[in-house]
Amino acid sequence: MSHFGRFGHPDIRDTYFLLVLNITFRTTADDLFPLFDKYGKVVDVFIPRDRRTGDSRGFAFVRYKYQDEAHKAVEKLDGRVVDGREIMVQFA
Repeated sequence: MSHFGRFGHPDIRDTYFLLVLNITFRTTADDLFPLFDKYGKVVDVFIPRDRRTGDSRGFAFVRYKYQDEAHKAVEKLDGRVVDGREIMVQFA
């Protein structure tokens, strides 16, 4: 589910995608948004779901408006513990 899902699809042209690996199945976009928003303008947070069960697939995408802010988030958040797990953050 997207953090901004209730407002429709965000404009993702000219945005920078980060892949966030190893999130728990209970982690939500609302949990990740404030963590990533500290480092810049987050356009969207999306956690893919299993089509059959609706459960999280254990990873997320975070979109930033500016490349330098996305780089800063990778530097600061890669290896950080979130919900008891060490997440991996990289450019998608």
